Amino acid sequence: MSAQCPECFEPAVESPATDMAPAWGDPPAWSHEDGSALCPVMGANGYEPAQPEFV
Repeated sequence: MSAQCPECFEPAVESPATDMAPAWGDPPAWSHEDGSALCPVMGANGYEPAQPEFV
């Protein structure tokens, strides 16, 4: 089973995002293949990286 970003449909990998500033807390566990966080979605506390979709 593979994972993808539910917003842009690019492949997602279970590797911490490398484009998140340390002041924002721990990086999300999933990222795009280039290391960028998954696309932003509206969450309970404002915008946050999406959770991967398994296909």
